[in-house]
Amino acid sequence: MTALVDLAAFGAEDPVPLSDIALRQNLSVAFLEQIFGKLRRAGLVESRRGVGGGYVLAHQADVISVAQVVEAMEEEIRSTACQPGAGLGCRGTSAKCLTHGLWAELDEKIDSFLSGVTLGDVAKGAKMSVTSQDEKAVANA
Repeated sequence: MTALVDLAAFGAEDPVPLSDIALRQNLSVAFLEQIFGKLRRAGLVESRRGVGGGYVLAHQADVISVAQVVEAMEEEIRSTACQPGAGLGCRGTSAKCLTHGLWAELDEKIDSFLSGVTLGDVAKGAKMSVTSQDEKAVANA
């Protein structure tokens, strides 16, 4: 995410070399090459070759959701041990743990939040806030 935010912030028009991102974000170029390979295959970035080459976002930062980035990295954010759609529950049997509903609902909130935040939002440093309904629920807790 940090590398993509850097690309959004510093790569408005021209391709950004991975070495520049690595230097600014204190990341290794080899690590970024692996990540940007996945991001390119997911259609989130494009590579440009030659002198002045590097990477550019494939779409405007305001239309790339954080959820798309997480999916492109083949990462899964789950708070239950259950595999979605699997017959086995949290306990390794068909049974689910007593708190399964709580964690499953949290997963839905996380997915919704990440789907509603764009790379552009993060690059602009926008404050991420919960909805007023969520604020009321927190206040009543």
